[in-house]
Amino acid sequence: MKFSLFLFFIVQFFFLCRVDADNLKAVRVVVNGEIITEFDVRNRVAEAFYLAEGNYSGEELLQKKRELLNNAVEELIERKILVQEAEKLILSDPDKSAAVEKQLESFLQGAVDEVGSLFKFYELAHKQGIDPLKKRVELKKDIMVDEILRENVYRKIHITPKQIKRYYEEHMEDFSEEGSLSFRQIFVRFSSYDSHEEAKSFAEELLKKLKNGEKFADIAKEYSQGPHSYKGGLWGADEVKDFRKDLVADIEKLKKGEISQIVETSIGYHIFKVEDVTHAKNLSFKEVQSKIENILFRDVFLEKKKEYLEKLKKNVVIKRYY
Repeated sequence: MKFSLFLFFIVQFFFLCRVDADNLKAVRVVVNGEIITEFDVRNRVAEAFYLAEGNYSGEELLQKKRELLNNAVEELIERKILVQEAEKLILSDPDKSAAVEKQLESFLQGAVDEVGSLFKFYELAHKQGIDPLKKRVELKKDIMVDEILRENVYRKIHITPKQIKRYYEEHMEDFSEEGSLSFRQIFVRFSSYDSHEEAKSFAEELLKKLKNGEKFADIAKEYSQGPHSYKGGLWGADEVKDFRKDLVADIEKLKKGEISQIVETSIGYHIFKVEDVTHAKNLSFKEVQSKIENILFRDVFLEKKKEYLEKLKKNVVIKRYY
């Protein structure tokens, strides 16, 4: 049994990794007479494979790659179907075809203007391994597909204020902002003095300097015995999680720019200054209304796009070869 499983995964690995020239030319799927090759599929999953190899290994990696390949095939089939439908509806209509060409030229002119000249545009394209003429063809297809999706999917989506409000009420815990805190510390360690009284006396001298207007960061660099003294005692927002929770709770009560009194702990005396503080809060409906509308729109779009594709597939001949 173990040997059979081992053999199975060896075969899977071989299938996933064989990328010789002949294999890349192999026909994977034919959609209404138009071919999707192994190269098309591999090209689509190249970046996803790279990311997967950094996050998975062994059997799990093989399964992930299989999943990515299957998804890529389905995405390419759907792309073919949408492009074919778009060409049928738009290229046969002179007005729609002209509108698409106008959008395409406007987009390309914007790209040329952004880099400075047509020569520079072509130069950058070639440096990146992009064929400008092929890219133009793909962009035109993108615009046409977007046009038929707008007509048959986008315009059928209506998100009401009532739906948005209900979603907010049902997912309030998802709409909150975490608090953040950054502060500076001056630390006077007991072990550096003959007595606690001597340590406190020194801490009081430092606090007096601060009240007289001397910069907290300068005092911390010169006198603090804490781990961040070299950078003026600063604890950034991403470092606060490693600081004592009980002290953080007290520091959070200070206002931005406020300096604490001397705080005693079991190891010494501390003085804090808040650099920046924002408190955790639940976002209001008004603050997240547009975000919720986008979430609902995306969900409905995916559902209606799927319905539209299923309708188109009824008139499509799809032949899969492996």
